[in-house]
Amino acid sequence: MYVSDFTTPAHKDDVVMSDEVVAHLEHADDLALMSMSAEGLQQKLDALADWASRNQMEINTSKTVVMIFYPPRTSRPTQPPSFQLYAQQLLIVDRYKYVGVLLCSSGSNTWDEMISTCSKSARRAANMCFFVESRTGQLPPWEGCMLYSAQLDSRLTHAVEVTGVGTNKQLELLESVQLHYLRRLLGLQTRSQKCVLFSETGVLPLRARRLELVLGYLIYLLRLPDSHYAKRALRQTMENADSRRSGWWHDLRQAEALRVRVRAISGESITEEIRGSPKLEILRDRVEYLARGPKLPAALTFRPYLKIMNKAARQAITRMLLSDHRLAVETGRWDGVDRADRQCRLCDSAVEDPLHVLFECSQSVDLLNLRRSFWDEIEVACENATAPVRGVPDLREATNARASRLRLQLTPASKCIFILLADARTTSILAVFTHRVLTLFDSLPPRRYPGGRLQRRNAV
Repeated sequence: MYVSDFTTPAHKDDVVMSDEVVAHLEHADDLALMSMSAEGLQQKLDALADWASRNQMEINTSKTVVMIFYPPRTSRPTQPPSFQLYAQQLLIVDRYKYVGVLLCSSGSNTWDEMISTCSKSARRAANMCFFVESRTGQLPPWEGCMLYSAQLDSRLTHAVEVTGVGTNKQLELLESVQLHYLRRLLGLQTRSQKCVLFSETGVLPLRARRLELVLGYLIYLLRLPDSHYAKRALRQTMENADSRRSGWWHDLRQAEALRVRVRAISGESITEEIRGSPKLEILRDRVEYLARGPKLPAALTFRPYLKIMNKAARQAITRMLLSDHRLAVETGRWDGVDRADRQCRLCDSAVEDPLHVLFECSQSVDLLNLRRSFWDEIEVACENATAPVRGVPDLREATNARASRLRLQLTPASKCIFILLADARTTSILAVFTHRVLTLFDSLPPRRYPGGRLQRRNAV
């Protein structure tokens, strides 16, 4: 209200946005003057001082600064122009936060400093989330995803409506925080595949998340009246893109995704990555069992097994499903050994993969005892199994828990494991069994391969 009658005289170097002169912007008690030249900006500063004196006000010179944005790939003068207000020389800065957005004029990209600041803030928030574990105990994945939405997502997408989706370098800086947080939450190694972090938690990959927000803002802009400054800014950035100049619309237009169905496309991309990965054999055959029958699972959703309260058991079954363990099928891959040569360290007759060690290997008394106890617990659990398990075609004709156990034991391991994951109780039993089996195999000496990486290069 106080500055509603403030105007500046026209100047030949005024900023023109889609045929409209934009000489200044107001936000509450913050005022931004702009011009394409030092002469034009000084004229506006003089006009502001004159307007303030006529209205019995005074501009705070200690809070008034100047930023100079030079055209890309141009040399900067050794002596920048000076600007005065009330005969006092104003400070020229190369970074300034205006209405919550950090502007920077010193680098090649205006938003590099902003993205870096957001990344550091998000990393501090991530560390604080895990610091809670030292006070309250383990951070379960479900609560960890809630904290991600509340504390990290807002920092990783701050001001995305202004900055746009971002350059590859900027996105990699932000993505490193997201990937580190999700891997630590699930208890995975830094080399784990990225796609499973999103398929198991339901968190949207950051590039898709930022694109989703930018598209939402674009829809808002398109609905604004033509007289609105934001609508004019959209038209201007479109004109810039047509002239092959970088900007908000140019970056959005270059995004490698359709501008609709962002989440669906992200899910399809992650599903294809899982299907094409030689590591994720178990997830390729995943089926979700419901009361009305089996169906293909959603690509992006929080998986129920991550709600297991026993941390060691939960991390064990996560490592097993996501191929982040130290069985020979994985360690042999690191050494470049052909898959067929990654034999079980106990029976030496089959590839040492999760399904083999859990359900097939019989050359260890300790392993057989663990498996016998596991099936005994499953038999007890089958008496009170939920509808999804009772509705599995292979188990419908079972008249009692003993018959259900026998049918499960005869079911192929790749199918049996997802039947067990359909019920919370059998999931917990399977997770504890997986932890014990992986602990047993971790205690065995690693298999040594002659020649190793140099001998075999085409391992998958």
